[in-house]
This record gives sequence, structure tokens and C-alpha cells, in this order.
Amino acid sequence: MCEKWAYLNDIAGCDVISVYTLHNLVEIAYLKEGTQQSLTINFHVAGGAMGYVEYFQLDSIPLPPAKVKHALSSSISKILHVNLYAELNEHEHYEELEFVCESGTYLLYFSDNEEEEHYAKIEKNKAPSLPKVPKIEVTLPQELFSVEFFKENLAFALCAHGEQKTPHGLPYSMHLLSVAGEVINAITCEPLSYDENNVAIACALLHDVNEDTTTVITKQSPLAGNVEVIAKGVAALTKDKTLPSKEAQMRDSLERLKQRQNCVAMVKLADRITNLGVPPKHWNDEKKRKYRDEAKLILSELGYAHSYLANKLQEKIEVYEQYR
Repeated sequence: MCEKWAYLNDIAGCDVISVYTLHNLVEIAYLKEGTQQSLTINFHVAGGAMGYVEYFQLDSIPLPPAKVKHALSSSISKILHVNLYAELNEHEHYEELEFVCESGTYLLYFSDNEEEEHYAKIEKNKAPSLPKVPKIEVTLPQELFSVEFFKENLAFALCAHGEQKTPHGLPYSMHLLSVAGEVINAITCEPLSYDENNVAIACALLHDVNEDTTTVITKQSPLAGNVEVIAKGVAALTKDKTLPSKEAQMRDSLERLKQRQNCVAMVKLADRITNLGVPPKHWNDEKKRKYRDEAKLILSELGYAHSYLANKLQEKIEVYEQYR
């Protein structure tokens, strides 16, 4: 409960820009000290022999572009405060969220209609049905990212890559840490939210696991942070080797990255910045030209994801011209 209150306390008193939905996810975009931020709410349901749960998982990662505006979006204005309701016992856990706004109250709850495709519900002025949970005075982390998450995800990547080397004969960890370093430098200059920072760094460390090792990352993988977003991000960063050409593989990956969050797409920019150094000695001029043109394509397709990285990639492309 403590972690939930950090997110709920952050949005209290803020003006709502819009409300989006995607499957059983709800994103509330709001203004905080002049900056647009997001509270994303995952309606999580699970059941089995040990019991049944309906609870909210909260983070600050915006939903992917496939999101749509909720029908109530235009009527939800300033959030005055948030109430959390819950019922917990040995085998069951239920939750409801109430946003008290200038225009009324809005209850987020789990539908009990089994015939409905999506059980995530928002209803205006609906009364809560569960006991109210006392508010906890906590705030979101002030760190740039979690060092513990970094170490856990790096360890996973190192185990997956094993003795693999870079084209220059260095341990593959050199490449992974270089890409992560570019991401960390970028979010230091242009910060995202704490959760987005952690996802970007995780994807930087793990971006080649699916493509270059026998390990495949899924939402069940023992990773640190928002595992589902990380797994989908790594999948988008992975080329589909069944496609007939490298050009087709690259364009397919770029299209999938454009359907993910910016904190994922920016990793592709950081990856190409890292790789756009001195080319291997055995590359001919045609290979170098294609690699440069590929970098230009990445920049044109994903440059929106992070302006600092986009500018740096442009500079690297210009420097790379000397190797033609």
C-alpha cells in the first residue's frame, strides 16, 4: 500500500490533461509544476488455489500510442484528492480507487460482469463498496534511477550473453554498459519519470538478449522493475530474423518501436550512437555506407523519442562520414 500512496499523493491537487485507456490499463495525464506527467493504472486480476485478487498496479510510464481517450476524459478536471478502498483477508484482496475532482467523484473498480471483455471500469459519482484505507504520507523516489534494479538486470544480461564478445573482441558487457551509459547521460540531461528511467536503462542492458542469446525475455523473467513493459520493449528492439533481408528486419523493428513508449524507443538511438564508432577493419566502403544510411533511418524514424540522443546521433553520423 505504501508504494501506491506515493503515486496517489503525487497526483493530488493537479490538473488533469486527459484520460486514456488501453485494454485494462488507464493513464491519467496531468500537470505537475508545469510538466506533463502520467499515472498509469493496471487493473490486475489473478486467481488460483491460494485465493483471488483484484488490485491496482501503479507506475508513471505513459501508455503506448495505441491508447484511446476515455469517454469521461473531458469531464475529469482538477483532482482534489484520492481515496483508496480495499478489503483484504487470508485468501482474497479487492481494491477500488476514487478520484475526487471539482466536477464530481470518479470510481475506478473491477467489473464483476464475466461476459465483458475488459473489467477495468471508471464511473462518475459511483459509491465505493469497500472499506476506506488510511492515507500514508509518502512521496515518489527522488533518485534518477534504482541502482538495485540496475545491478539485477545487468546480472541477468551478463548471464545470458556469457562469453560473447563485441566485433572488436571485447567482453559483450562493454557494449551493454556503453548503451546504458548513453541512456543514463541522456536522462540526466533530459529526465523522464523515475519509472521511465528504470525501463530505459533496463532495456539498454537487455536489448540484445533475445536477438543474440538463447534466452528469451518474457513478463515472467526474473527482472527488476516493470517486467511487462521491459519484456515488450526488448521484443520491439529485437530484429525478426525470419524476414528476408536486414533492411526489412530493421524497418519492421522500427515500426514496432514506434508502437512502444519513448523510454523504449530511445534505447535504439543510444545503441546506434554506441555502435557508430570506428568500423571494423574488414568492412568495405559499401558496408560502411549502408551502416551510415541505417543510422540516418533510425534517426528519422525515432528521433522524436529523446531530443538529446537525437542530436548526439546526428553528430555521430556527421563524424562517421570520414570512414567512407
